Amino acid sequence: MTIKERQYPLSAHILQALLRRLQTNHEKRKLIERDLAKVLAGYRGEQSLDYYLSFLDKDQYTVFHDVRLPLNNHYFQMDTLILTPYFIFILEVKNLFGS
Repeated sequence: MTIKERQYPLSAHILQALLRRLQTNHEKRKLIERDLAKVLAGYRGEQSLDYYLSFLDKDQYTVFHDVRLPLNNHYFQMDTLILTPYFIFILEVKNLFGS
């Protein structure tokens, strides 16, 4: 069973809103487009994992996406956390854009 669904990244929403407001010849536009492509590549990589997770028995596996937990006045993030009666499995997805 999936407890926390994967959501479209807030940073992608922000970058897309910024691009809509920038002129096409703005000096920072290429940099922002590149940043957006990286964010979307990561999101698509995480989405591709969801297909394989769909085969898990929903009664035995509990899935959390985009978990953010506090640790010593800081936070850390996990792409996917899978809980079972027998183990805890942390998945970090890397889907790189560019070189």
